[in-house]
Amino acid sequence: MNNILLVGGGEFQEECLAMDSYLVESLNKKHPRVAIIPTAAANQRPEKAAENGVRHFDALGANVNPIMILNKAHAEDEIYCNDLNGVDLIYLTGGDPKHLLNTLYQTPFMASITEAVSKGATLAGSSAGAMVLGSKMRYRSWMPAIGLISNTAVLPHHENSVPETVSSENQSELQSGMEIIGIDSATGVFLGDNGVKIKGKGKAVFYSRSTFKIIESAS
Repeated sequence: MNNILLVGGGEFQEECLAMDSYLVESLNKKHPRVAIIPTAAANQRPEKAAENGVRHFDALGANVNPIMILNKAHAEDEIYCNDLNGVDLIYLTGGDPKHLLNTLYQTPFMASITEAVSKGATLAGSSAGAMVLGSKMRYRSWMPAIGLISNTAVLPHHENSVPETVSSENQSELQSGMEIIGIDSATGVFLGDNGVKIKGKGKAVFYSRSTFKIIESAS
């Protein structure tokens, strides 16, 4: 699926401004509508996560609102799905990937996200938000994820990882045909109609079978 941004973490910080300016411009709207979903931060400070996202994208000229999906009951309540109508960008914040996966998996809200993206909205996920979008995710151990991006797993906060070690440690998954994308903090991998673009502070590492490719950010 296209129109997806995978961020390695550290969202809504000053070092993300250039990357997110590019993201907002790519929406081709004067004041695009942005929805901040702080589900992954539900057991921490979801209001703060939402507030940070609203402030960040408001400064970039967007019309921003949070959707406070904090538990499974919220994600299964159709009323929250209506909040996605007409949204140009849906942003899943970082936090606890297991809670995010358990909350959104096979719910009306996740179905509404998928429908919105199929109609042209962009979906961004940072750290935990990026991890759950793949077909599998590594959180203590490997487990199935939401599967919006097929045959793919995301490893966030990848700036201190050694690619040779990551490749060696995950050979069983790689040999099954899955691609693993390691993404530095404050760095985004854009999956769009025009291919893959890397924006932000750092780099992304694309692992496949016994090889890997490092791509530095273009900005």
